[in-house]
Amino acid sequence: MNLRASGYIKKIYFTEHQSVKKGDTLLVLDDREYRIRVMEAEAALKDAMAGATVIDATLQTTQNSASVYEASIAEIEIRLAKLEKDRQRYENLLKRNAATPIQLEQIETEYEATRKKLEATKRQQKAAMSGIKEVSNRRESTEAAIQRATAALEMARLNLSYTVVLAPCDGKLGRRALEEGQYIGAGQSITYILPDTQKWVIANYKETQVENLHVGQEVRITVDAISDKEFTGKITAISGATGSKYSLVPTDNSAGNFVKIQQRIPVRIDFTNLSSEDNERLAAGMMVVVKARQ
Repeated sequence: MNLRASGYIKKIYFTEHQSVKKGDTLLVLDDREYRIRVMEAEAALKDAMAGATVIDATLQTTQNSASVYEASIAEIEIRLAKLEKDRQRYENLLKRNAATPIQLEQIETEYEATRKKLEATKRQQKAAMSGIKEVSNRRESTEAAIQRATAALEMARLNLSYTVVLAPCDGKLGRRALEEGQYIGAGQSITYILPDTQKWVIANYKETQVENLHVGQEVRITVDAISDKEFTGKITAISGATGSKYSLVPTDNSAGNFVKIQQRIPVRIDFTNLSSEDNERLAAGMMVVVKARQ
């Protein structure tokens, strides 16, 4: 079992060769630094969400302004159309001496002022629409910041959870070489656990014997430590490589110095009809003798 977090050991809850159940607490690290990181991540997320709230308010205000400008434009255009008709009417009246030049001039002045007001309002609306686009882009950026802050918070919480080491399965623990107050790094081994699953045998047959073996073949098994009983089993897997190929430094004969040595092929044998009591008596690493039935 390896640690996924680093830190100082706060409490150890297991002893050597202790039987444990899945979920039992084995070890707890000092988690104060990890809790601080969670608080920092929570603050960063709140800050990002507050920024999004401000941007949403700005976007709403800008959209409202654009709507107001749009309504104003419609109103001014109606007013301008009426002034255009009035101007044409006064021009006709002036030709018939039914109106004075001053009256026409007043209408033209009001018309020109309204036209300029319309142009100014359209520019303001255009600026508001540009503002909406800009704020929308900022909102997308803020949304990405929220996602990053959320991911950072989840990672901080995950790292915090790693400060409590739980048994991954039912089984029996191995040696313990740790003490409370000791600093351990991520990836460091804290102990071994032997699962309470049914045990099996790895028999290393000579390569010349493998041709007589096949999956499903029955095998008789005797255990040196349990001399009063013979077990039965079946071959469930035959390795596709010799045992030496699985070593950290496989043998390399490319230099030309070759000595013919008979190789061994790992063969897995599962016990058949093994009682829970017998399974408990068997221990990993015991020496056994197997004989395949032909």
